Amino acid sequence: MIDPRVASGLRDLTPASAIPRERMLSRFRGVFSSFGFAPIETPHIERMDVLTGKGAGSDEVLRQIFEVTNKGGTPGELALRFDLTVPLARFVARHENELGFPFKRYAIGSVFRGERPAKGRFREFTQCDFDTIGSESALADAEIALVIHKALESAGVPDFTIAMNHRGILDGLLESLGLAGGGGAVLRALDRLAKVGREAVAAELVKDPGQGGADLSTEQAARVLDFAEQGRGGPEVLDRAAQTLGSSPQARAGLENLRAILDLIASAGVPSGRMSIDLGLARGLDYYTGIVFETTIKGWERYGSVASGGRYDNLASLFTTRRLPGVGASIGLDRLLALLEEAGRLIAGQVETPVLVGYFPGTQPTTPFHLAARLRAAGIGTEVYPEPISIGRQLAHGSSRGRLLGVIVGPDEEAQKTFNLRDLVSRREDRGLAWSVLEDSVASALEVIRLGGAGA
Repeated sequence: MIDPRVASGLRDLTPASAIPRERMLSRFRGVFSSFGFAPIETPHIERMDVLTGKGAGSDEVLRQIFEVTNKGGTPGELALRFDLTVPLARFVARHENELGFPFKRYAIGSVFRGERPAKGRFREFTQCDFDTIGSESALADAEIALVIHKALESAGVPDFTIAMNHRGILDGLLESLGLAGGGGAVLRALDRLAKVGREAVAAELVKDPGQGGADLSTEQAARVLDFAEQGRGGPEVLDRAAQTLGSSPQARAGLENLRAILDLIASAGVPSGRMSIDLGLARGLDYYTGIVFETTIKGWERYGSVASGGRYDNLASLFTTRRLPGVGASIGLDRLLALLEEAGRLIAGQVETPVLVGYFPGTQPTTPFHLAARLRAAGIGTEVYPEPISIGRQLAHGSSRGRLLGVIVGPDEEAQKTFNLRDLVSRREDRGLAWSVLEDSVASALEVIRLGGAGA
């Protein structure tokens, strides 16, 4: 016998997990569409050279790539995608003459990374991405923040904060330290500040490059960390940064961009407490060039960011000579669901299939089949029990799966074209209702049940 366990870092989804997941995805799709983003799909498997091109991903992410080799295939030719952004850049370059710009897309799908599994972190996980390609406007940047805000609100996510920074500000800081053009290791270390703390990042910053460090002096490392730790808060943080880095054109442009984005977000009615500035926020991927986002839930920061992204103006240059600037973000569905489950905040919502039609012993199978079809045609999700066993066992089956009502037709009711309607929670039953009022009776009973639940 083969052991049925799944591989490390992977998992099965039972209906108890999959139903709230599908409900959340439905809300996200509705939000993405409401902002004008259209769905696309790209393959799970990409060519290795697409995923590992210069600037496509950080060294850490590239080390986590799953190589794919079919029997008799060429090793190193194919791999599983590690995110949805690099495939988007390839997609846009391939279809650039037919898309029209600016092009706004969303994509929801599995990505794969061979990282160490942890709570809320898996080797296969679902990302929900939304991006605007072909615009450098601050409006496009601000809209990404609005979509994050609206999507998380629609999913019932508790108090969260969207932190922002601009790579131009960090570039100005590196320039002031004499590290212009060579600060990748600094940014990668800085990106770990909230996770590992100042002391660990300071040690990483002064470490030899051969050991993965940035080779900064103790004084340089202290300046970087002071700048990051003192750069958290509201718009006043930008004023202080301007005094420190005002001579850097890159930093000035980044500061102006962040101010414009904050004004746009405020004009859309987003509460100021939902947005913050974090001048130490770097994001680990190498392709970011402008604004960067990270979203954490208050009290649950140990889970890390549940929605992140930023501007990447040069990524498509891997595949085309046409300039195609982009900005976007990704919601980490699995991490978000794991957090909400632990917090007891998963949205229960309405039952997708609230009705069970029983197959009463001694009746024709066409009867429950016909009545269930009528209810579905009226927009009421309905399950038919497939076996003519004890009606009590059938109703217990329905109740255990969240059905709210049971439609019962025995031989006598079948002859008289009537049915009995049982509330599977209270066990109250209305008897002898005519088939002609089936849809109205079930709809009215569901409304009563749901209003009663809302009142409770």
